[in-house]
Amino acid sequence: MKLNRPSLILYFTACVFVVLFKVLEYDLYVLYLKSIIIPLVFMYYLITNEYKISWTKALVFLFCFIGDVFNLLNFDVSALGALLSFLIVNLLLLKLSYEDSKRLKFNKSDRLSIFVSFFFIAVISFSILNLKFEKMKFDLSFYIIYGIILSLLIFFSVTNYIKKPNFTFLNLVVMCISFMVSDVFFLINKFYLSLYVFSFIHIFVQVFSYFFMVTYFIENDKYLQKVKYEDFK
Repeated sequence: MKLNRPSLILYFTACVFVVLFKVLEYDLYVLYLKSIIIPLVFMYYLITNEYKISWTKALVFLFCFIGDVFNLLNFDVSALGALLSFLIVNLLLLKLSYEDSKRLKFNKSDRLSIFVSFFFIAVISFSILNLKFEKMKFDLSFYIIYGIILSLLIFFSVTNYIKKPNFTFLNLVVMCISFMVSDVFFLINKFYLSLYVFSFIHIFVQVFSYFFMVTYFIENDKYLQKVKYEDFK
């Protein structure tokens, strides 16, 4: 058995139990189990990447964990703390995807696909943020900023995949779409229309989205090594 296999098995086991406990409506167990998912997926990444990690990716794992810890708390500021933590995560991921974009050579023929992607993402984001979140306890501007950053992240991930449709950018796209779906159903359930199915979709998509995130990190490291090798040649 590979050294990274136990952490991956434990991660998927934890995800399955999170979903199971959510179905059984054991919400307390769901919250506690969610808090160990990031450490498990972090160990999987670290072992797979031979214990090498950049500061950016390390901070992504750290703030994902902090965001989940805030969700365990019942303080009035816990929702805002989780929002700011995941906002930092999206900013760090945006940095990575932008750096990927700079390595790709876009040309005039890519303009149409880039414009269509931007228009489609902008329409979806505007439609979501235009909902009247009457139950929101803090300033909507925080979610507007969050939505803009997430939209930019999705935009760069999609354009990167359009330009270079490889496994690295496929995982980036799936990760970003998963984040968007999870956040949208969280918002709707929390501040617009509270339904069990919305909460379930949020939890289900979120816990499994981390697998695509860590796979993107691993493939991104391989891609960077390949680029450096070709530049050296």
